[in-house]
Amino acid sequence: MDAITIQILRNKIASLVDEMHYHFYRSGYSTIIRESRDFSCVILDRDGRLIVAPPMFFHAPVYRHLVGRILQVYGAQSPGASSAINEGDVFVSNHPYEGGLPHVSDMAFIAPVFADGKIVAFSGSIAHKADVGGAVPGSTSANATEMYHEGLLLPPVKIWQGGEPAPDIERIILTNSRQPALMRGDIHAQIAVTQMGAARVKELCARFGAATVTDAFAAILKGSADELGAAIARLPAGESSAEGFLDSDGVVVDKPIKLAVTIAIKDGIARFDFSGSDPQARGPVNLRPSMVEACVFYALIGSLGPSLHFNDGMRDVVRLTFAPRTITNADPPAPV
Repeated sequence: MDAITIQILRNKIASLVDEMHYHFYRSGYSTIIRESRDFSCVILDRDGRLIVAPPMFFHAPVYRHLVGRILQVYGAQSPGASSAINEGDVFVSNHPYEGGLPHVSDMAFIAPVFADGKIVAFSGSIAHKADVGGAVPGSTSANATEMYHEGLLLPPVKIWQGGEPAPDIERIILTNSRQPALMRGDIHAQIAVTQMGAARVKELCARFGAATVTDAFAAILKGSADELGAAIARLPAGESSAEGFLDSDGVVVDKPIKLAVTIAIKDGIARFDFSGSDPQARGPVNLRPSMVEACVFYALIGSLGPSLHFNDGMRDVVRLTFAPRTITNADPPAPV
């Protein structure tokens, strides 16, 4: 790959992400979309790795987990079967454990991009929803003690199949919401921009060739890994630990919650170990690893160079360790 082609395709993807964000912002029904802009739109490679970071940075590490689960559930099936990933499909999930979503109110949509009969990329979006059911209006309950208090849970399932909508899935979602009209409007806008992203990438494959596009994606990912690796290599080798405390989990109010990390720098690799954090909490302050990853990369880029281009290539020079059933790596049915 020549550097000019790589840069052209990087800018094409960056412009497409901006276009998706603009159309969703203009098309959304709820104030969450139109004013808070609590959403992200992205383009991913065929393994679900992010190519260009969205403005809502904290969604960025989530997509790889979600697409990985979709590939695990559907990818082993024979193409053409209803249980396989096919052109025109759109998947939906809001599940923190099955899909790696930040919390139940965040709903993701993923569409595969096919060229020459093979998956070459994915288009995706995540947006906070006005109400997905649960114990309280708005779904985000400070008193939740299990994820079932937080709303309807959707593992990755198809809401569009082979280019046709699956209305029964939408009916289930809307029936569980206290704000079905806002939900319907936001869902339809979100699906539309996700499909638009997939169509635009398919056009890039037709123009440049699918192999050129996928090779450029690989080069962009490697470039970010090299950038961050070089920045880490300039740090002195060594190890440090730190801890901080939340006042409580909101339910057991007299018990502080410890967050702890040990960071080791060696051979151009940054290792973050969160094993010393407290056991998962009864209240809804637990985290899934995707959110901890967002904090790690946010801090790294802020510390080492704001001009670094975040994408999932950076995972090549960062290692994260979590202990099971802790505040930074909770297990079901803990609320998050």
